[in-house]
Amino acid sequence: MRGIAVAWVLLFHYTALRSGMGDPWVQAIEASTLGNAIARSGYLGVDLFFLLSGFLLALPWLEGNALHAREFYARRLRRIVPAYYVHLAVLFALFVPLLRGIEYWRSDFYVVAWNGIAHALFLHNTSPLTSGSLAVNGALWTLAVEAQFYLLLPLLAPIAARRPLASTLVATFIAGAWQWGARHDLQWLVAWQMSVGSHWGWPEGVLRHLLLTQLPSYIAHFALGALLASLWLRQARAGPARGAFTLAFAAITLLLATILGRGLLPGQHAWIATTLSLGTLLFAASIARGSLAASALARGPLAFAGRVSYSAYLWQVPLLLAFNIVAPALNAGLVLPLYLAALAAVSWLSWRFIELRFWKPSPR
Repeated sequence: MRGIAVAWVLLFHYTALRSGMGDPWVQAIEASTLGNAIARSGYLGVDLFFLLSGFLLALPWLEGNALHAREFYARRLRRIVPAYYVHLAVLFALFVPLLRGIEYWRSDFYVVAWNGIAHALFLHNTSPLTSGSLAVNGALWTLAVEAQFYLLLPLLAPIAARRPLASTLVATFIAGAWQWGARHDLQWLVAWQMSVGSHWGWPEGVLRHLLLTQLPSYIAHFALGALLASLWLRQARAGPARGAFTLAFAAITLLLATILGRGLLPGQHAWIATTLSLGTLLFAASIARGSLAASALARGPLAFAGRVSYSAYLWQVPLLLAFNIVAPALNAGLVLPLYLAALAAVSWLSWRFIELRFWKPSPR
């Protein structure tokens, strides 16, 4: 499922950043109504990542093996920080001057330095000055959301373990209220941000979009993931499950209807339908058995993509922007396979020599 998530995000960024450049792969996608809709909705891969985090990280509490906060934080630090910090070092030292020019690095050293601090502390999604990651890796905002969720999880997980359904309903209300406020209210917060950023003249629309990408907007995803983990544990104790294919078919049908604009909910509330459909798909995958599920999800390209998904997510955008610089010298049809090969190599190296070196899986 991580492989599906990262591939979907990658498709989204490739289509968006290569559009209008004569890329035959992008042209083929854009020529298909369904293909274009799937590619343009690839940001939903991030939603799937958040659901997976809620599902997997809540399991110790749901199984009655609650982790001490210190132990949980130590595990998370070992898991995400080493590869992330190596990526940040290369990003700021190499990709910023490569993609923005060495003069930008020199003339706006304060902005670059402040971005480095904010990113290192996982606070870069708190200001427009840092949320775009200097236009060299805008995908990093999701890591701030994840890290902030990690901080809260030892406090929230015991509640979710006792009342998973009620917790999900409350979290959905919070997410919906925050998103409504980000679009139509929270004027005091917007005004404060505008005063702080008066030197840069941040438009109100930029600030409201920033609010929409902060943790409260996604708290329901994490809570739903925990609820699905609770249901999965109950099902596992009850014996072999049936209906995985039916659930997956229903989830995909609802998802396609929503991204094609034929869903039951209007645009501002469509996130509820996509989150439910992705959650249902995740649950179907968790209970799926048999050779078809194993060959599709547990082996082959998706399994490899899932294994290196974290590093692939870190490197996908800056590598693609670098390819766009040299793309005019290449046959347009070769850019995608060369990019995928480079991304796979960099991701595997990061996974093998950084992630595995520091991350020690639980002995359970």
